[in-house]
Amino acid sequence: MKTYKVDLDYEAYLFDSQYTEDNSSNLKIIREFEYVFFLVNQGKCNLKNIRNYEKVYLEKLKQLNFSMPELTPNAKTYENWWGHHQDKKLEQMLNSKLLSAELAQNNHWGFKDGAIVDSITELKIHLTKFPHIKKWIIKRADSFSGIGHYQFSPDLLNESFLSGILKSKVLLEPVYERVFDIGTTIEVVNGKKTRHFMVENFNSQSGGFKGGAGASDVDKFKKYIYEKYSYSLNELEAITMKIADIYLSMGAQSNIQIDSFIYKEGDDLKLYALVEVNYRKTMGLVIQSLADKFSKANRVEWIIETSKFFKNHPPSADCIKLSPEGNYFQSFLKVIDNDDNSLI
Repeated sequence: MKTYKVDLDYEAYLFDSQYTEDNSSNLKIIREFEYVFFLVNQGKCNLKNIRNYEKVYLEKLKQLNFSMPELTPNAKTYENWWGHHQDKKLEQMLNSKLLSAELAQNNHWGFKDGAIVDSITELKIHLTKFPHIKKWIIKRADSFSGIGHYQFSPDLLNESFLSGILKSKVLLEPVYERVFDIGTTIEVVNGKKTRHFMVENFNSQSGGFKGGAGASDVDKFKKYIYEKYSYSLNELEAITMKIADIYLSMGAQSNIQIDSFIYKEGDDLKLYALVEVNYRKTMGLVIQSLADKFSKANRVEWIIETSKFFKNHPPSADCIKLSPEGNYFQSFLKVIDNDDNSLI
């Protein structure tokens, strides 16, 4: 029976030259979200868990028909679950936000007024080209889920602070009036596309992940988005297939996930098709796994906020708590029918 470890420090492994497996900040992220393994797992296996889980919590997930692993925290041999850890140079390239930004810009899929910069001088030169844009965002090339993003106004430049960020290449682009975010996953087996799914990601303005919504098949999901936003995802769906083909041609052998968003410009909704590509598991897989589990529903919503937020704004009674006790971030599941009523 296989034993897995939830390696949510995969980006650090790929891009941080000082990476160590026992780094406290990396372990903090794993402890916080290791439980997503329970929400995705199918079949018998072991989990080399980093944190402890109360028996009542594990029993609750079993009652909800999640396939629970045997917990083996002292396992000496295991497979990493989140990332690949097979060909580091290839995985660095396929997960590079610099690569995806260049592809987006060259193919008119996004990053239109953006730039890759690594100094205050380059940043200032780029800002002078767009004096009408009043809000910008810097994204670290090795960040994920909005961690490490920094928004600023050109009129209030903190050069000392920015110098600390600009120690390596970063992505610089305007802040868009985002309406909604989409994650598209193309499932790949041995280098061949098999299935794809799309989810709505609930993100903060700075890109922080707050959960999402999904449905058990793409057509059902596209219908949900059209009814909610009066926007068709057909164009995005076609573009993501082209993006996947590019990554397959570069050596991708398994799932490819593409982040996109729709933004408002005047009275129009416009498509930013390629924000970044993730060649690893993503939270979109968690959302889709929940949608597949409750396949008769119109959609599921996975809602993530801080414990403090939920203390002041308690979730509705029809929400099911999925995160363990003691987490800084808590998460809840809502299963919704065609009339927007809860099924649980």
